[in-house]
Amino acid sequence: MAAFLSGLMQVVIWIAILSGIIAFILIGVGLIGSLNGGVMRVPGMEAYVEGVAPGQFIAGLAGLAVFAPGIIYVCIQLRSILSTLASGDPFVPENGPRLTRIAVAIGAIELARYLTVILLNAFVDLGSDQPLRLSINLAAWAAVIALFVLAQVFREGSRLREEEKMTI
Repeated sequence: MAAFLSGLMQVVIWIAILSGIIAFILIGVGLIGSLNGGVMRVPGMEAYVEGVAPGQFIAGLAGLAVFAPGIIYVCIQLRSILSTLASGDPFVPENGPRLTRIAVAIGAIELARYLTVILLNAFVDLGSDQPLRLSINLAAWAAVIALFVLAQVFREGSRLREEEKMTI
């Protein structure tokens, strides 16, 4: 099961990378079209963007820049953990720090999201009277705390396993 999940995680990583690239291209095309009066023409393609402020595309690019790298990084760390589980030894010394890195990444994504919303509201015209709302994601912060606890559990499990190997 762990081997299957590890392989599935690799597929998720590639889907996230490809989706991020496609989204970046589409949002970038929309931004260029929006800045050119609603039309973007390149050989073989014509894109129409009407009624969408450039600030909305900038917000989309900012959101993509915040989330995509973090999600890919978390998935890579999870795949490494699943690989050790598939090999039959999840309590290796490397998994504690991996869980810590995942917790830090999720916390950094949340902090970057807060900063992005503040900066977008301060400097970018989103084309509407409603500013972006800054909301605190309690589930993400609970996950950060749980991951720090699990990281400590894995460190302790790894330490106990090493002690067990030394006893006769």
